[in-house]
Amino acid sequence: DRRFTKIIRMPKIFGKFRPEYCDLPTMVWNVEVLLRTLTIRSYRRLNKLMDLIDEYLRCNELIVKGTRFEKNFLKNMKTVKKQATVTWAVSMLNSATYLTVPLLRPGRHFTQDMYVIYGLEPMLESPNFEIATFMMVIVYITLFVIVIIGFLESQMLALSVELTNIWEDSKKFYNYYILQHNESGDEYEVRNVFVTNRLRDILKFHIMNINLRNKVEKELRFIFVIDFIFMMLGLVTELLGGLDNTLFQFSFTLGIVFIDCCIGQRLIDASIAFETAVYDCKWENFNLSNQKTVLFMLQCSQKTMTLTAAGIAVLNFIFLMSVLKSTYSAYTTLASFT
Repeated sequence: DRRFTKIIRMPKIFGKFRPEYCDLPTMVWNVEVLLRTLTIRSYRRLNKLMDLIDEYLRCNELIVKGTRFEKNFLKNMKTVKKQATVTWAVSMLNSATYLTVPLLRPGRHFTQDMYVIYGLEPMLESPNFEIATFMMVIVYITLFVIVIIGFLESQMLALSVELTNIWEDSKKFYNYYILQHNESGDEYEVRNVFVTNRLRDILKFHIMNINLRNKVEKELRFIFVIDFIFMMLGLVTELLGGLDNTLFQFSFTLGIVFIDCCIGQRLIDASIAFETAVYDCKWENFNLSNQKTVLFMLQCSQKTMTLTAAGIAVLNFIFLMSVLKSTYSAYTTLASFT
């Protein structure tokens, strides 16, 4: 029976949400499953979004299985998946607590008696359903951003390890070359041949990461700026309403703002780590051709990869402090008139 077979497979399917399943295709599938719970499907709906996902998957296919690069990449992706899982769990716990509060109070109560969403009744009819869904889907979109930016972060950190160890790896390659060919070639030349090939691969991944970051910036930049505008308005409104009345809403809104800025900050940190690794790769031992390649990589890496809100502001912890400062200033100004 097909239904019975599906029930049997459910533990295996949900098991793919564990941190151990941290490869990119599985993580994209995880986010899609969560989006389906809101009847939103990421696949084959938005061509631009699908093109972006396809670009990521093609880049992921270039990773050679069993290499140190893959192991470090998956190690970093495992951390990314844990962060996404914690983000989802905390957000859902906040929502579940928010919805459970009226059930624990005596008498008839709404989730927030003083909070009324005018015009959203009945909730299951258009456009009320679409508006309510948009208010809920922000958590799942945030998970998607964590995954795609976490992919870039993980690759940049893994590439940093490869660069740091490239000269030592060339020594191992030379020893292997002697063992296989039973002859002692020019060590300097053999090692630089290895370095040339390795630098070519690293540079290819670096350029792909830059292109992916540019595409993410192009497709999502206005989402970020609209998100922050509404988040700032929400924070000001919730402060004016009093934290004793809007604690759950305020914590949720502040959490989303923090996560967006944290994602951008981690991408910046990974980009800086790669830049440092380029300079620390013992380039002084390379031949002139490889030194020129390293110089080109250094010039590229000095333009730090960032996420911006429509090019207006870089998403990082400095911007987070600016948002909080601006929000509090707006709150004190409006509160003085009440």
